Amino acid sequence: MSDLVLEVEERTSLGKNESRRLRRSGLIPGVLYGSGKRNFPVTVSPRHVDKILNSEAGENTLLDLRLKGQDTQRKAMIREVQIDPVSSQVVHVDFIRIEMDQKLQIDVPVRTAGSAPGVKDEGGILEIVQRTLEVECLPADIPEHVEIDISGLAIGDQVRVGDLALGDKVLLLQAADMVVVTLVTPKAEEEVEEVVEEGEGAEPEVIGKGKEDEAGDDASKDKKDKKDKGDS
Repeated sequence: MSDLVLEVEERTSLGKNESRRLRRSGLIPGVLYGSGKRNFPVTVSPRHVDKILNSEAGENTLLDLRLKGQDTQRKAMIREVQIDPVSSQVVHVDFIRIEMDQKLQIDVPVRTAGSAPGVKDEGGILEIVQRTLEVECLPADIPEHVEIDISGLAIGDQVRVGDLALGDKVLLLQAADMVVVTLVTPKAEEEVEEVVEEGEGAEPEVIGKGKEDEAGDDASKDKKDKKDKGDS
């Protein structure tokens, strides 16, 4: 579990105009909350926030928030970020206080390891059904990811939550029968097989009559009409 120091500064002026001024100066507004204590407005460098978000642990990175100019530090994690839809830049960040002796529930990304024979030898497709899994543990025990070994998977095989073992300190909260990873047959091949199966033993479908068939039908009709007139 990653743990790093992030320097923040207390934000004494609030409001939209102040937030715009902060962004123009190269900082972004944020707030620290949780643990039954008052919300604490802060400012922080967006560059440092981006670095955290792009790390292996991402938002699950355990932080030591250090107040600028003071020795005060507080354990925290990023709870939510707001992104500008035009510039794709972080414009606001929420931090939540963390108590190291209290368990928390958090989503952890799924990662695969190894090479599946079903992909390499059979041309199958590996599908990660669940991109994240929710776990419960102490902050110090949060895994950066849940690793799944796929080296023994063939087409049709699945890995379920009940197949995973994360140790005694981390509890998976999903149902044991939930599928996390599966190896399937390529869709293109499935579609071809379905067409072949439908066509086996079936009579050919008549799409339409050709010109010769239509002409033949017309000639037969004329002969019948002449015969009917002669009989009358």
